[in-house]
Amino acid sequence: MAYGLVAGLGLGFINSITAPKIAAQEEAARTAAIKEVMPEAKVFDPDTAGDIEYITAYADEAKTHIVGYVITAYGNGFSSTIRTVVGLEPDFTISAIEIVYQSETPGLGDRAVECKEKGQEPWFEVQFDDKPIDGLAVDKDGGNVESITGATITSRAVTNSVVEAANKLEKALPETAIESSTTESDSSISTDDSLTTAERSEQ
Repeated sequence: MAYGLVAGLGLGFINSITAPKIAAQEEAARTAAIKEVMPEAKVFDPDTAGDIEYITAYADEAKTHIVGYVITAYGNGFSSTIRTVVGLEPDFTISAIEIVYQSETPGLGDRAVECKEKGQEPWFEVQFDDKPIDGLAVDKDGGNVESITGATITSRAVTNSVVEAANKLEKALPETAIESSTTESDSSISTDDSLTTAERSEQ
Protein backbone atom coordinates (compact mmCIF):
# COMPACT_ATOMS: atom_id res chain seq x y z
CA MET A 1 0.00 0.00 0.00
CA ALA A 2 2.82 2.37 0.88
CA TYR A 3 4.57 1.48 -2.37
CA GLY A 4 1.41 2.29 -4.35
CA LEU A 5 1.07 5.62 -2.57
CA VAL A 6 4.68 6.56 -3.33
CA ALA A 7 4.30 5.50 -6.96
CA GLY A 8 1.10 7.52 -7.25
CA LEU A 9 2.74 10.61 -5.78
CA GLY A 10 5.69 10.15 -8.15
CA LEU A 11 3.43 9.97 -11.21
CA GLY A 12 1.49 12.97 -9.98
CA PHE A 13 4.68 14.97 -9.61
CA ILE A 14 5.90 14.01 -13.09
CA ASN A 15 2.52 14.93 -14.57
CA SER A 16 2.59 18.31 -12.84
CA ILE A 17 5.88 19.03 -14.65
CA THR A 18 5.05 17.61 -18.08
CA ALA A 19 1.40 18.71 -18.38
CA PRO A 20 2.14 22.45 -18.67
CA LYS A 21 4.85 21.77 -21.26
CA ILE A 22 2.50 19.61 -23.34
CA ALA A 23 -0.25 22.24 -23.07
CA ALA A 24 2.18 24.95 -24.18
CA GLN A 25 3.31 22.87 -27.17
CA GLU A 26 -0.29 22.20 -28.19
CA GLU A 27 -1.17 25.89 -27.92
CA ALA A 28 1.88 26.82 -30.00
CA ALA A 29 0.81 24.32 -32.67
CA ARG A 30 -2.73 25.73 -32.64
CA THR A 31 -1.46 29.31 -32.94
CA ALA A 32 0.73 28.38 -35.90
CA ALA A 33 -2.17 26.53 -37.52
CA ILE A 34 -4.48 29.54 -37.15
CA LYS A 35 -2.03 31.68 -39.11
CA GLU A 36 -1.54 28.90 -41.65
CA VAL A 37 -5.22 28.51 -42.50
CA MET A 38 -5.81 32.27 -42.73
CA PRO A 39 -2.49 33.67 -44.04
CA GLU A 40 -3.91 36.99 -45.32
CA ALA A 41 -5.06 38.00 -41.83
CA LYS A 42 -3.10 40.42 -39.67
CA VAL A 43 -5.34 40.41 -36.60
CA PHE A 44 -7.05 37.44 -34.97
CA ASP A 45 -9.86 38.36 -32.59
CA PRO A 46 -11.20 35.54 -30.33
CA ASP A 47 -14.96 35.62 -29.82
CA THR A 48 -17.95 33.46 -28.92
CA ALA A 49 -21.36 32.88 -30.45
CA GLY A 50 -23.52 31.07 -27.92
CA ASP A 51 -21.31 28.23 -26.68
CA ILE A 52 -19.11 28.25 -29.79
CA GLU A 53 -15.61 29.65 -29.60
CA TYR A 54 -14.20 31.05 -32.81
CA ILE A 55 -11.81 33.68 -34.16
CA THR A 56 -12.62 36.55 -36.48
CA ALA A 57 -9.73 37.24 -38.83
CA TYR A 58 -9.08 40.79 -40.04
CA ALA A 59 -6.87 42.04 -42.85
CA ASP A 60 -6.02 45.29 -41.07
CA GLU A 61 -4.99 46.48 -37.61
CA ALA A 62 -8.08 48.71 -37.39
CA LYS A 63 -10.26 45.60 -37.76
CA THR A 64 -12.41 47.08 -40.51
CA HIS A 65 -12.02 44.28 -43.07
CA ILE A 66 -13.00 40.72 -42.12
CA VAL A 67 -11.24 38.11 -44.24
CA GLY A 68 -12.76 35.09 -42.54
CA TYR A 69 -13.20 32.99 -39.44
CA VAL A 70 -11.23 30.25 -37.71
CA ILE A 71 -12.76 27.48 -35.63
CA THR A 72 -11.53 24.20 -34.16
CA ALA A 73 -13.34 21.00 -35.16
CA TYR A 74 -13.39 17.87 -32.98
CA GLY A 75 -13.93 14.46 -34.58
CA ASN A 76 -14.01 11.01 -33.01
CA GLY A 77 -11.44 9.00 -34.94
CA PHE A 78 -10.54 5.33 -34.60
CA SER A 79 -8.38 5.79 -31.49
CA SER A 80 -8.43 9.50 -30.65
CA THR A 81 -10.38 12.74 -30.76
CA ILE A 82 -8.93 14.54 -33.76
CA ARG A 83 -8.60 18.31 -33.45
CA THR A 84 -8.60 20.28 -36.68
CA VAL A 85 -8.16 24.04 -37.10
CA VAL A 86 -10.45 25.23 -39.88
CA GLY A 87 -10.15 28.49 -41.83
CA LEU A 88 -13.37 29.79 -43.39
CA GLU A 89 -13.80 32.55 -45.95
CA PRO A 90 -16.56 35.15 -45.36
CA ASP A 91 -18.91 33.05 -47.55
CA PHE A 92 -17.95 29.96 -45.49
CA THR A 93 -15.90 28.33 -48.20
CA ILE A 94 -12.98 26.51 -46.56
CA SER A 95 -9.71 28.37 -47.01
CA ALA A 96 -7.63 25.55 -45.49
CA ILE A 97 -7.50 23.09 -42.60
CA GLU A 98 -4.71 21.83 -40.37
CA ILE A 99 -4.89 18.86 -38.04
CA VAL A 100 -3.25 19.91 -34.78
CA TYR A 101 -3.80 16.74 -32.76
CA GLN A 102 -4.38 13.09 -33.57
CA SER A 103 -3.33 9.79 -32.09
CA GLU A 104 -4.57 7.47 -34.79
CA THR A 105 -3.14 4.10 -35.81
CA PRO A 106 0.46 4.44 -37.07
CA GLY A 107 0.69 3.77 -40.79
CA LEU A 108 -3.07 4.10 -41.25
CA GLY A 109 -5.04 6.90 -39.60
CA ASP A 110 -1.96 8.97 -38.83
CA ARG A 111 -1.47 9.35 -42.59
CA ALA A 112 -3.96 12.21 -42.29
CA VAL A 113 -0.91 14.42 -41.71
CA GLU A 114 1.37 12.60 -44.15
CA CYS A 115 3.26 14.41 -46.90
CA LYS A 116 3.70 12.29 -50.04
CA GLU A 117 6.94 14.04 -50.89
CA LYS A 118 9.39 16.14 -48.90
CA GLY A 119 8.45 19.81 -48.91
CA GLN A 120 4.82 19.20 -49.82
CA GLU A 121 1.84 19.91 -47.58
CA PRO A 122 -0.10 16.93 -46.16
CA TRP A 123 -2.04 15.47 -49.12
CA PHE A 124 -5.18 14.71 -47.14
CA GLU A 125 -5.49 18.20 -45.67
CA VAL A 126 -4.95 20.12 -48.92
CA GLN A 127 -8.00 18.44 -50.43
CA PHE A 128 -10.11 20.78 -48.32
CA ASP A 129 -8.59 23.99 -49.72
CA ASP A 130 -11.18 26.26 -51.37
CA LYS A 131 -13.98 23.72 -51.03
CA PRO A 132 -17.55 24.73 -50.11
CA ILE A 133 -19.07 23.17 -47.00
CA ASP A 134 -22.22 22.08 -48.81
CA GLY A 135 -21.86 18.52 -50.04
CA LEU A 136 -18.43 18.03 -48.46
CA ALA A 137 -17.91 14.34 -47.70
CA VAL A 138 -15.41 11.53 -48.16
CA ASP A 139 -15.56 9.51 -51.38
CA LYS A 140 -16.94 6.51 -49.46
CA ASP A 141 -20.00 8.68 -48.74
CA GLY A 142 -20.27 10.02 -52.28
CA GLY A 143 -18.13 13.12 -51.73
CA ASN A 144 -14.96 14.45 -53.33
CA VAL A 145 -12.52 14.02 -50.44
CA GLU A 146 -10.25 11.02 -51.06
CA SER A 147 -10.27 8.73 -48.04
CA ILE A 148 -7.06 7.49 -46.49
CA THR A 149 -6.55 3.86 -47.51
CA GLY A 150 -7.42 1.61 -44.58
CA ALA A 151 -8.54 4.56 -42.46
CA THR A 152 -12.05 5.49 -43.52
CA ILE A 153 -13.04 6.17 -39.91
CA THR A 154 -10.26 8.76 -39.53
CA SER A 155 -11.04 10.33 -42.91
CA ARG A 156 -14.74 10.56 -42.10
CA ALA A 157 -14.05 11.91 -38.60
CA VAL A 158 -12.02 14.84 -39.95
CA THR A 159 -14.37 15.61 -42.83
CA ASN A 160 -17.61 15.38 -40.88
CA SER A 161 -16.24 17.37 -37.95
CA VAL A 162 -15.15 20.19 -40.27
CA VAL A 163 -18.62 20.33 -41.83
CA GLU A 164 -20.33 20.20 -38.43
CA ALA A 165 -18.15 22.94 -36.91
CA ALA A 166 -18.60 25.25 -39.91
CA ASN A 167 -22.37 24.75 -40.03
CA LYS A 168 -22.73 25.39 -36.30
CA LEU A 169 -20.72 28.61 -36.54
CA GLU A 170 -22.65 29.85 -39.56
CA LYS A 171 -25.95 29.29 -37.76
CA ALA A 172 -24.68 30.84 -34.52
CA LEU A 173 -23.25 34.03 -36.04
CA PRO A 174 -25.65 36.95 -36.38
CA GLU A 175 -26.76 37.38 -39.99
CA THR A 176 -25.53 40.97 -39.85
CA ALA A 177 -21.99 39.78 -39.12
CA ILE A 178 -21.97 37.41 -42.11
CA GLU A 179 -23.52 40.02 -44.43
CA SER A 180 -21.05 42.64 -43.23
CA SER A 181 -18.00 40.43 -43.79
CA THR A 182 -19.22 39.44 -47.27
CA THR A 183 -19.88 43.07 -48.19
CA GLU A 184 -16.44 44.10 -46.93
CA SER A 185 -14.83 41.37 -49.03
CA ASP A 186 -16.74 42.48 -52.14
CA SER A 187 -15.97 46.16 -51.60
CA SER A 188 -12.26 45.48 -51.13
CA ILE A 189 -12.19 43.71 -54.49
CA SER A 190 -13.96 46.62 -56.17
CA THR A 191 -11.53 49.08 -54.59
CA ASP A 192 -8.53 47.09 -55.77
CA ASP A 193 -10.00 46.91 -59.27
CA SER A 194 -10.61 50.67 -59.38
CA LEU A 195 -7.10 51.38 -58.18
CA THR A 196 -5.69 49.12 -60.85
CA THR A 197 -7.75 50.91 -63.50
CA ALA A 198 -6.61 54.32 -62.24
CA GLU A 199 -2.99 53.24 -62.22
CA ARG A 200 -3.30 52.01 -65.77
CA SER A 201 -4.86 55.29 -66.91
CA GLU A 202 -2.01 57.23 -65.34
CA GLN A 203 0.44 55.11 -67.27
